[in-house]
Amino acid sequence: MTKFLIEVCCASVDDAVRAQAAGADRIELNSALFAGGLTPTLGMMRAVRERVEIPVICMLRPRPGGFAYSDLEFETMKADLQALQAAGADGFAAGCLTQAGLLDRERLSRLAALAGERVLVFHRAFDVMPTDPLETLAELKEIGFRRVLTSGREKTVLAGAELIRKLVQANLLEVLPGGGIRPDNIAALLEKTGCSQAHFSFHATETDGSMRASRISFAGEVPADTQFSIIDQDGLGGFIRQIREL
Repeated sequence: MTKFLIEVCCASVDDAVRAQAAGADRIELNSALFAGGLTPTLGMMRAVRERVEIPVICMLRPRPGGFAYSDLEFETMKADLQALQAAGADGFAAGCLTQAGLLDRERLSRLAALAGERVLVFHRAFDVMPTDPLETLAELKEIGFRRVLTSGREKTVLAGAELIRKLVQANLLEVLPGGGIRPDNIAALLEKTGCSQAHFSFHATETDGSMRASRISFAGEVPADTQFSIIDQDGLGGFIRQIREL
């Protein structure tokens, strides 16, 4: 097959280093993947840039729970963009919606102006919008976005494959399928969508024994105090080799 671009979702410096070693072409850097992915710290970005040569797209998401942000949250997004950009970020994944679920064009345009030549990706806020998807792509292109991350407005990319194919064929923006991609369905995704890139994570759970004997918990519901997720480098490398051989 022709070169297929693989973006791996990472939540730490260790993740980023392992993703590059496994053969990833690009990284999306987050914190708190268990919350859907939030803005990474400045220290994380600096440490990743020192160790990773492939492009790094930083998530710009100040909190979980939706995409209609307060004025202070948006000010935080702008400050994070500028700081992460100075630290070497190659681009940003962002999405600002109104309370009605429509594009917040004013705020998105301001982010685009700040990003300058850096890549702007509209993340999966796209998948919760009630709008016509092709019209939304055209709007995003006009604002200055280069790529859209989407599951085709379904829970998984295979369920949303028909829409993803339409978005790819429209040739308005780069279409980056993401959501439920696994070794046992990647071939079907390629066949059904005609996509040329994909976004996924490949994490395993590891145990931190430092709190094993503690009667105190800080975790709430998830993740458990004694567990954390980290890229499975061997598993990811095998998956990437599988994709390259398709």
